Amino acid sequence: MRPSRHPHNPCKTKAPALCAFCMSFAYLLGACAQAPSQPAIGEEPQLQTQEQRSNKKTAVAAEESEARSFPIDTFYTLLVAEVAGIREQYDVALANYYHQAEVTKDAGVAARATRIARFLNARQAALRSAQLWAELEPDNADAQLALAAELTLAGEYLEALKHAEKALSLGGKAPMQSLAATAIGHEQLDDPLRAEFARLAEIYPYNDEVVMAYAMVLRDAKQYQRALALVRRVQEQHPDQLDAPLLQSHLLVDLDRRNEAIQLLENLVKIYPEETRLRLQYARLLIREDLALARQQFAELVKQRPEDGNLILSLALIHYETNQLAEAKPLLDRLLELEQHESAAHFYLGGLAEKQGDNDTAAAHLKQVQPGTDYVEAITKGTKLLAASGKHRENSQWFAELRERHPGQAEHFYLMEVELLRKSGEPQMALELADHAVASQSNSGRLIYIRALLNDQLGNTADFERDLRKLLERDPDNATVLNALGYKLIDDEPRRPEALQLISRALELEPEDPAIIDSMGWVQYRLGNYRAAEKYLRQALEKLPDHEISAHLGEVLWVQGNRDAALKVWKDGLTANPESKIIPAAMKRLQIKETLEQHASDN
Repeated sequence: MRPSRHPHNPCKTKAPALCAFCMSFAYLLGACAQAPSQPAIGEEPQLQTQEQRSNKKTAVAAEESEARSFPIDTFYTLLVAEVAGIREQYDVALANYYHQAEVTKDAGVAARATRIARFLNARQAALRSAQLWAELEPDNADAQLALAAELTLAGEYLEALKHAEKALSLGGKAPMQSLAATAIGHEQLDDPLRAEFARLAEIYPYNDEVVMAYAMVLRDAKQYQRALALVRRVQEQHPDQLDAPLLQSHLLVDLDRRNEAIQLLENLVKIYPEETRLRLQYARLLIREDLALARQQFAELVKQRPEDGNLILSLALIHYETNQLAEAKPLLDRLLELEQHESAAHFYLGGLAEKQGDNDTAAAHLKQVQPGTDYVEAITKGTKLLAASGKHRENSQWFAELRERHPGQAEHFYLMEVELLRKSGEPQMALELADHAVASQSNSGRLIYIRALLNDQLGNTADFERDLRKLLERDPDNATVLNALGYKLIDDEPRRPEALQLISRALELEPEDPAIIDSMGWVQYRLGNYRAAEKYLRQALEKLPDHEISAHLGEVLWVQGNRDAALKVWKDGLTANPESKIIPAAMKRLQIKETLEQHASDN
């Protein structure tokens, strides 16, 4: 076996809690010492009288009641376990003790196996060892509490409650509040749990753990007044018990008596200024009522617990939300030093840098955010910042890393990158990336569609049609693709009947889609069916006030001679979308000389 890293003092290990390993030799040697003595090899056994034999039986029985003798194999196995524990080979120690607990059915071995398993967070072994320990020593409160704890972790709440109650009856202090906090929220157990805690509260009306646990269960059932009455009773019986006022503050909030809760906690914080739980609850309630005072409370909490990342992050976020960036930054940097909430720290440091106009630093922080709450937003913001700065190569590297890290989301990240290039005024780069993406993700209809749109933008009509035809081969009833292809063919006079056929089919599939209704109106207009065109375009504009639809309807009205109506539609469209280029282009194409301003003054 590997020599101990601390041979001079085995208690100086990474896990001081297991120094008890070193003390167990007394237990093992004591058990061995109780074994009846044997005559030496070759020595004749001495004859004993009946009285002597009787007295010896009584003595041995008394000794065995204090400690059992172990076979040499068991003793050796346990000794190996102890040495393994000293040498931090905890898995070996657990395996040996767990096995010997099953073999020997010795309560002391079962207890030790339970403690080692719980220390190592080996839940299955801890549960089985605790069950054996409680079975062997049913009147041991520690055994019952250990089993109750393991059953709680295993989700066996009602069974855990039985053993916690047994521990109570044996004089143990069962953590009923912890059990209740873990168990509540499981709907199938609500009624049985509530009944059991109610029964226990009647049996132990002066036990604050039991009564508080029952109050927690009642709160979960939204029986706030009954819970509040119990909590106040605990406060009267145990005025120094701080769990009660904490739960009372929650109940007051539940009852929409927030100001009372704040006043209660304000008074308690004055009496118990070092009680972090009270101040934290007070600070949290203040966030909605008085952010400046909440900031003061969190600042005091950070002073009291300068290594607590949760408190540091809370204070940093208050500074961030109130735009106190200089105060927020050192707190966020501190989180990185402590290696706590690192993703959140990078996310908000990125936000700070963005607010200060430092897009490169912002993106560098956002790139370090790991999967979690802020992950998607960090990617979205960071890549947008890089694109806005023209850092397309850096973006490309980031997206390549994301596709490698999340291969199941490769299509999504290709779409994001292509769209960013397109919006950044780089349609050719976007098209080249789309070509690569389609080659990599050949089954992606969305990538083929966005490539088609890019080809359309770049005037590659044949490639645009090729991609849409490919999509229709796969899905002939795709209304979006039918409409896109049909709308494009309207500009080609000989193909307008085909355009009408495609758009008609799309409209059959999606009769309420304003974009398709607009296409139908436009193709009718280009076919010379003005009244039908006006009907469809009015219907489309009613469903979706869009400047392109306004341009189409205005043009149809103009060519029919209804010029005032046309000018009004165009004016309304420009009011809704002042940056529109489509409406002025339509007016220019129709060689309209008068302006909308002149029309407005005349009317």
